[in-house]
Amino acid sequence: MPPETFAARLIAETLGSGSLNEYPEAPRHDQLIRRALRRRRVTLRPVGENSQVFVFGGVVVGGMDSVVTTLVSAHARRITADAQLLRRHLEIQELPLPAEDAAIARRAPGEASGPSRVRAFVVGDRVCCSLLRVPATVLGDGRSALAQLVLHDAGVRSRHALLADSAVPGPGQAPTGTVQSRLRDRGFDPEQVPAEGSLMQLQDSAELASGGLTIDVTGMLPDALHELAAEAVMAVPGLYAAAVDLLVPDLESAEDALVLTVLPDADIRPAHLPAYGESRDLAGAIADEILLRASR
Repeated sequence: MPPETFAARLIAETLGSGSLNEYPEAPRHDQLIRRALRRRRVTLRPVGENSQVFVFGGVVVGGMDSVVTTLVSAHARRITADAQLLRRHLEIQELPLPAEDAAIARRAPGEASGPSRVRAFVVGDRVCCSLLRVPATVLGDGRSALAQLVLHDAGVRSRHALLADSAVPGPGQAPTGTVQSRLRDRGFDPEQVPAEGSLMQLQDSAELASGGLTIDVTGMLPDALHELAAEAVMAVPGLYAAAVDLLVPDLESAEDALVLTVLPDADIRPAHLPAYGESRDLAGAIADEILLRASR
């Protein structure tokens, strides 16, 4: 049966396109920010073992530790580090949240339906990048057994530096017997031949390290979803750059979408190096925001 939701159709069409981006190397999160600052003639000077200050025109305009810049205040760090405190701030702004005792439902093995997971990167008051985060999933062709599809997927992922070591059920070109064994351990029949165009989700986690991948959907999402993400960041005093994880039933609407969390220390590399879709210069947006705030 062909995928029925917009998100499922998008995933199936994207995986079927064979257009996974190839990135032989992946700069670190902090390297991307440093490069963006240097392109803007900002000098970086070390302070202590892991911190740096940013100097522009002889004036200190900001700084960062190994991950977070001064677009995240110490107060904002404390709030976002405490799940209950963060929730309270989001509630004050009347943002839609999951019930406190709610857990995201686990899907049956192979099932690839349900709400989508979107990570929106907000800088200042706008979304600079939105990624659809897809758990480890393969696309059936009506001919190949599941184990063969998984091996093929591992080969495709090897061309992308962020994905190469995170194929499911094992990294790299694992022996067929190992793949079959691991699929059985996860409740799958490795000899099953998924129908052409069908999606087989191999596990729940959308993390890249667990075999997930990203699709850039920045230009596809409605403004209301981007506004929701921006409002979540603005709900935290002293926070001017962060990722917001959303649970979205329908990518074409903000209706019933939920804010899951706000992450000031989220890795920006997937925005620059998405598995599929356009690269977004998130580091450049962060650098521009630092300079803008310093000029006020």
